[in-house]
Amino acid sequence: MLVELLRGEFSGREVVFYLIIMLIALSLSFSIHEFMHAFVATWLGDDVAKNQGRVTLNPLAHIDPVGTLCILIAGFGWGKPVQYNPNNLTRFKSKKWMCIMVHLAGVTGNFILALICAIISTILYYTVNQDSPVVIAIMAALTYTELFCLGLLAFNLIPIPPLDGFHVLEELLPYRVKYKDGFRKFVHYGPMVLMGLILLGSLTGIDVFGIIMGIIELPFDIIIMLVRVLISAVFFGAVPPPTL
Repeated sequence: MLVELLRGEFSGREVVFYLIIMLIALSLSFSIHEFMHAFVATWLGDDVAKNQGRVTLNPLAHIDPVGTLCILIAGFGWGKPVQYNPNNLTRFKSKKWMCIMVHLAGVTGNFILALICAIISTILYYTVNQDSPVVIAIMAALTYTELFCLGLLAFNLIPIPPLDGFHVLEELLPYRVKYKDGFRKFVHYGPMVLMGLILLGSLTGIDVFGIIMGIIELPFDIIIMLVRVLISAVFFGAVPPPTL
């Protein structure tokens, strides 16, 4: 994304403006993702994340410098992983479903924030002066936050180690599958498989990774689009904003 920004026909001032907006959006996206992991784990009875100071929306507690740089440059990335001890989860009877709740908490937070941004930006589109510099900045921050949240959601739901999507799948698999050599090798080489998919797009021009993320993100995009249509039609008697 940063490369595309630098290659675009923007002035130096505009590049700085959008870079600041992107950093704000990234901070919000990563913070809500990791905060939700930590919050849900703590709510379920584990205090590891709480003791590490992760039950906070402070971006400094969650941002991984390399992961942030990757999403700015390549459009995907990660935050600092939240640690938890499954043995400490005691609120409900099923350990498996509590672990799944912890792993899905991050992407759930991302979707909620993306939806909130979509609702606010749709309302602002019809109610405020779009030429105001302050409004332009707010709208850009909302749009990029929504974009990054959905991208982070799709990336983390890919069922490849060490992503959340894989850990959810792992919890649902029978024990006899999880202890097979083939599965253990997949866990070990998963990060390399992930990087291989990313590099494949760069080397061949076929963005396999982007296609996978697009398929995962599609149902969430549809829900947000329907919410925009509903707000626009019911409250403003119009079609959804074309620029959002």
